[in-house]
Amino acid sequence: MIPRQFMLAVVVALAVGLMPVYAGSAWGSGPEWVEVDAIPDHSTFTYDKSAVVRPAAGMVGVVIRQVYLPAGKAETLKLLGNAKKYAGLAVSFFSYDIDCKGEKSRLTRVVHRDGEGGVIAAFDLTGKTDWEDIPPDSRLDMIREVECK
Repeated sequence: MIPRQFMLAVVVALAVGLMPVYAGSAWGSGPEWVEVDAIPDHSTFTYDKSAVVRPAAGMVGVVIRQVYLPAGKAETLKLLGNAKKYAGLAVSFFSYDIDCKGEKSRLTRVVHRDGEGGVIAAFDLTGKTDWEDIPPDSRLDMIREVECK
């Protein structure tokens, strides 16, 4: 018998592989996910190098993907507060603007998807969030260090 955790990982991998190409990706190519961090049994955290945009000097836009494993999904379901709606949660995508010089970021979009790639919820936060300091040594800071060179 195949362990349930392995099957969940396969379903998530297949779903993520079928995700649509994001604006900013090279024409005809798929996402180029670069791992930033992984926590066993919790989640993996990557960003799409092919979707990085530079709308102005000193500014970077990134798409981040968080794939949930059992402990990470349980923790996220508690935070989201609607366990029934998000029961099939497998992956979330976060879009950020990064101010390289000011070392600040603002969240512009969130999309939560199920294991089949279907959208559970999507939030366009463009113009609705404030700039926040990027905590040193955080996952977002690691991306800033690479993309703001």
